[in-house]
This record gives sequence, C-alpha cells and structure tokens, in this order.
Amino acid sequence: MRLVAGVLFIFVTLVVGAYLYIVDFPYYKYSKWVVGQGNDHYFEITEFRDIYLNPPALDPVPAYKEDYLQLWKEFPLRNSLVPMPTRHPMFQTVPIVEMKGKTGTPHFGIIIQDPSGREISRFYTLPIKLYQDQSQGQELFKLPYVRNRILQRNLNDVWKDIFSYKVEIKDKPIDEMIYDLYIVHLRSQILPKETVRYGLIKNGKQAMIELLSNDKDYIVELVLTMNSGSIFSYVLKTERSKPESLKLRAKFLDAIAFSPIDDANGRFLYTEFKQLNYARQIDQEGMLYLFSAWSQDPDNLELLKEMIYYLERGQNTKKQLKALYTYSFRRYGKTYTTRKDIDEQDNPEIILQRKIEIEDIEARKSAEENSSRPIAVPELTNEEKMQINLRKVKQDKTKESSEMLVH
Repeated sequence: MRLVAGVLFIFVTLVVGAYLYIVDFPYYKYSKWVVGQGNDHYFEITEFRDIYLNPPALDPVPAYKEDYLQLWKEFPLRNSLVPMPTRHPMFQTVPIVEMKGKTGTPHFGIIIQDPSGREISRFYTLPIKLYQDQSQGQELFKLPYVRNRILQRNLNDVWKDIFSYKVEIKDKPIDEMIYDLYIVHLRSQILPKETVRYGLIKNGKQAMIELLSNDKDYIVELVLTMNSGSIFSYVLKTERSKPESLKLRAKFLDAIAFSPIDDANGRFLYTEFKQLNYARQIDQEGMLYLFSAWSQDPDNLELLKEMIYYLERGQNTKKQLKALYTYSFRRYGKTYTTRKDIDEQDNPEIILQRKIEIEDIEARKSAEENSSRPIAVPELTNEEKMQINLRKVKQDKTKESSEMLVH
C-alpha cells in the first residue's frame, strides 16, 4: 500500500511539475529575453538598453506664435515643407548640401544664423525610407504561432507604440508577451545608438528622438512621420540657452510638414524667382527660391550654376557660396565661378580650381575681343612708300596718254 501511495505521489508530483513547467516556461523565457538576458537561437538583443522598455518622457513642445508672418515663406526642401526667413533682419540663411557617396542624392538643409554669424538653428532632411518587416530579424517571430499574432497588429498602431508603449514585466497572456518582445526588438532596430529620449509629438502624428550631441550647447532631434508605409524624417539642431533658437525650434516642430518630391514645384519656384527684382535675386531670398527648386531636381546642373552666378553678384554671400563651391567641386570637379573677387575660401583645392576657371574665362574673353577687332594694316617703310608713289605716277601718265585725241 505504501508502495502504491509512493508511486502515486511521485506521479502526481511529476504531472504537477510538468504542468507548472509548461505554464511558467513561456514567462520565464519572456522575462529573460525582454531585458536582454538569456539570449539564444530564438531571441537575442546584443546591445540591450533600458530605454527599450519604457520611453523616457520628452519635454512638452511650447506653443509658438509668429509676429511677422510676412518675413517668412514656406519652401519645399526635398520631401519637407519648411518655413524660411526671407529678408528677415534677425536671420541669415546658409544652405546645406552634403554628398553621401559619389552618385547618391545629397542631403539638403539650411543653417540659420543670427546677425553676428553664430549658428542658432540647423535643419536638414533625410531620404524617404520604406517601413520594413522587422519581424524576420528573430527566429522567434518566424514561428507560425508567433508570426500570426504579430501580423494581426495594425501597422499604424505598431508605429505609435514603438515610441509610446510601456513594457511592464509581469505575468500576462502569451499574446501580450509576444507583443512586448516585438516592440523591444523594433526599438533596438529603429532607435539610433545615440538615442537619449523619444516619444510622440503633435498629438501622436509625429515621433521625435533626441540624440546625444557632441556639442553640449545644442540639442539634436530626429523627427519622423510614417505615411502609407513610407517614413519621412528630418534632423533639427537647436542652441539650448538662446531664447531665439528655442523659439525657432518651436516654430519648426509645429510647422514643418512632409510632402512628396515634385519637379513641378521646382519649376514653379523658378518662375517666382524670375519675377523678383534684381536686388532680391542676388540676395539670400533669391538663393532660397533657387535652392528649393534645385532640391526637387539635384541633377539639374543649370540651376546650380545659376544659383552661384547670382550669389556672386550679391553682398554678404560668401558663406552661401562656400557651401555651393564645395559641393560642385566634389561632384563635378568645378566651382562654376564667374567672378574672381570672392575670397574667404579655406580649401586650397577649391581656391586653385577657381583661379583656373577664372583664367579660362579671361582667356576666352580676350580671344573673343581679338577676333572682333579689324585687322591692323602694317606700317610701311619709306622705301615701300616711295615705290607706291612711283607706281602711281606711272599709272597717271599712262592714263593721260590714253585720253589724248589725234586731229
């Protein structure tokens, strides 16, 4: 009897133990995986960070009210619509155009400086990306049971949850455990390594990621919007302690929107530029029209040349020209300069190239002037003049003899 009872006890213990193991094992694995521990073939995050669990709260974006609307105009810059100062006494604008590889589309942006030339704000766009199915990055998410539950989630809801969902590690239904692991995985893939904080802004319409800045005086933020599976993004740099810079940050975060790239916008802006008077064309205002038009079609070399041509005839445009010289030299090996009285260039290669181009222009001009001049008659010597006079006398005598009448 005791033997039977002992065997029964062992059997019950094994059954209960197996049941508890089956029930608790998913939570055990989940509790390890979700904090970057217990990495194995099915789930692994190599560089886990605590911010993958809960988004650190962002500071509220202050409201902004513009007092001088007439001093601002909205320009398309690649895939973004950006308010930019036009003829604003407090700001000057310097273009950003940075090559990413020898043939890739450059990054476009704008620097805003105060009257002293100090940078107080910087904005530049990033290329459009397509949202990728990150679920294939872990073997766990390839299992049919798990994958089916991931695919049931709405893409827009998942995108918002990446930047707002709080992962609470506790016993919960297995579907919620799977979603927790999925969100942590997505954050490890999408958030840059330099991420400090992240969250949603504009009532959840946009996501913002604060990045670690090498310069402690500035805040660097990455703003993203997903629309129909496409991710639009831009980077904003702000000076922390300058009130005017913080006001610009509030303005940009509130006003910048995303739109597809459209060559028609570029042609319309070029038409508007041609309608400006000459003084405005050679000013930074004219540059903004041409720069925005060019951003819609970066392969349009004629727009780049025209922008350089007009800026070289303006005042206080050396910083703007420096950015354009640098880009055109790196991409085309030329600066397309037309004037030699532009200095403050610090790249010896660009300085040399500009001198070569100016010399070529002057040589062509000199050749054209020489070709249009009448051919000069060479000076005759005294002997040559005497011979000419003698021939003339003989011709006159012959003429007189032929005209004589015989009676």
